[in-house]
Amino acid sequence: MIEEQHSALPAKWQFRFFTIWFGQAFSMLGSHLVGFAFVWYLTETTGSATILAIGTLVQILPQVVISPIAGALVDRWNRKMVMIVFDSITALFTLLVAILFLLDSAQIWHIYLVMFVRSACGQFQWAALSASTTLMVPKKQLSRVAGANQTLNGIMNILGPALGALLIALLPMQGVLFIDVSTAFLAVIPLLFFTIPQPIRNGAKDITKITHDTSLWQDLVEGWKYVIGWHSLLAIILVAMLVNFLI
Repeated sequence: MIEEQHSALPAKWQFRFFTIWFGQAFSMLGSHLVGFAFVWYLTETTGSATILAIGTLVQILPQVVISPIAGALVDRWNRKMVMIVFDSITALFTLLVAILFLLDSAQIWHIYLVMFVRSACGQFQWAALSASTTLMVPKKQLSRVAGANQTLNGIMNILGPALGALLIALLPMQGVLFIDVSTAFLAVIPLLFFTIPQPIRNGAKDITKITHDTSLWQDLVEGWKYVIGWHSLLAIILVAMLVNFLI
């Protein structure tokens, strides 16, 4: 079914894809800035390793709990709306805590809440974008685009904290948060003008008539069996888990 969608890609697929891609790149940069800013604030304000550890746990917990089901849910939902809604939710909560900082009313639990929401929303955003990429890019270009995505992640991991440190020295905390809200809008605006392909399943010829004969649980079990059956993929996942744990 997906083969048909690849053949139906517009001739100038690059314009649609990279407009969305650059918007998401700016949003990712804003997220890295805020992530560093929150860690710096918790460290500088409290000096407590326990509070910093709790903040890290709050941020990682949604990745552990939500990421396994995010992909299956995204396949059932409209991917364009998933990216718009969850990016907007992230921006809204960031804006609210920025206002609290502006009013000098921000508390530690406010930061924990925003960190949790941002991390949870990010799982759905990334799942929707990753799944949509394969339908917006010709098959022969997928390896190049995958390389570009990995390069982007590497650059953001280096540039985000460095730029975040510079901005924290120049701006108050709310100023850094307002920058992230602006980058979130840069990610949402292109989505309002472009269509995001949906997967065609169960022999349906029209994406508006997609049905799901399996339950969410069945999809999760099927995905797990697929990974278990592909030993090389399982090994890569286990190594990635170990590296992330050590980091």
